[in-house]
Amino acid sequence: MTTPARPRSSASSFSSSSFPRTSRIRKRADFVRIQNGGHRVSTRHLLILVAAPAAALHRGGVARRGDASAALAPPRAPRLGLVASRKVGGAVERNRAKRLLREAFRRFPELFPERVDVVVILRTGAGSLGLEDVLAELRSVVPVLRRRARDALAVARAPAEDPAATRNAEEPPAR
Repeated sequence: MTTPARPRSSASSFSSSSFPRTSRIRKRADFVRIQNGGHRVSTRHLLILVAAPAAALHRGGVARRGDASAALAPPRAPRLGLVASRKVGGAVERNRAKRLLREAFRRFPELFPERVDVVVILRTGAGSLGLEDVLAELRSVVPVLRRRARDALAVARAPAEDPAATRNAEEPPAR
């Protein structure tokens, strides 16, 4: 006689180590924005792209005057997006590598800078890495990641150039 199968996970045991939607980069537009304008950090098996979140780009990256809720809000946690092509390996290897990176993101948040979006592109050979190998690669680039995150946030905070202000003073205004 066989025993009934237990569920793989229950909501109570999984909730503390879950990967919530707020921590994920899910939209293609966000992936494209980060891949086109992100600051790059490279390791042997990972290409890490760091960019300011889209909300910071739209409002200039600074809180509005008198906005007390923005001043009291804690630093926003980073968001993670993963990209693994077939060069990494078959579906099993790709999914395993992505699962290891999500685990590193969950268990070791100090490896990722705050207030930024991070996209990790897995390279050939990443499917054969273990958790310790992934952590070693991430730890080796932490100072560079933090520097790139500061650069990305500084670019987002820079005020957008006003086209009217750059117009030549002798030109008559357009009607």
